[in-house]
Amino acid sequence: MDTPTQAALRRINRDFYSRHAADFDRTRHPGGWPGWRRVVETAAQTTNRPLRVLDLGCGNGRFALFLEHNSQLRQDRPFVYHGIDLSSELIDHARAARAGLDHIRFEVNDIENCTLDEATYDLVTLFGVLHHIPGFDTRRRTLERAASAVAPGGLLALTCWQFADDPGFERRRLDWASEAGVDPAELEPGDHLLRWGPADSQARRYCHHTDEPELDRLACRLPLAEVAPYCSDGPGGRQNLYWLGARDGAATLS
Repeated sequence: MDTPTQAALRRINRDFYSRHAADFDRTRHPGGWPGWRRVVETAAQTTNRPLRVLDLGCGNGRFALFLEHNSQLRQDRPFVYHGIDLSSELIDHARAARAGLDHIRFEVNDIENCTLDEATYDLVTLFGVLHHIPGFDTRRRTLERAASAVAPGGLLALTCWQFADDPGFERRRLDWASEAGVDPAELEPGDHLLRWGPADSQARRYCHHTDEPELDRLACRLPLAEVAPYCSDGPGGRQNLYWLGARDGAATLS
């Protein structure tokens, strides 16, 4: 995928979250995803110190609130949380909802290019993020950088949204022809333009469907030991494909 096409796809999503952050925030509830429970339970076994969490593409910060409200999943251990997202509008919502919690902080930055502290975090997450990163090589570099931030004994956890398996997928898919700057010849298999909201809505996002074979190719070069992958969330528990990678023998899922 060439650079102009990547820039155009990023622009689509920046415009979406700038315009629709409030509506998006209302649809992302603090209860979180069922699949997060297994992630937190596994990460809580990695160390006895306060759990250090880096949430890349944190959006409205609901994973922070999930951690705050689920101390038993953390085995009653405290945590410190750092969330990063490119959308200043979503970060505003995150900060407003978590005001007064000094162990939770948010940063507006580009997770594809920002500097990450190496080997620092017990849990690094990318939840609902990969589908917005254009280009296989860029997705792989982003994962490599995320893996570098995992401390010895720590865990990397990511999800791949399985939207193309949703029966309603075709009703939401739009034609690329009207998108300025997007050369369809440069798009990769799995790249889609999806409508947000009702059928007459003009809101749309660039989303990439990462299936299991692509996820295997993305993860195979990471310096982490794969923890058993699983599916969870949404109708039938198939909305998200989870992949967990452990550094230096972190605990495995039961």
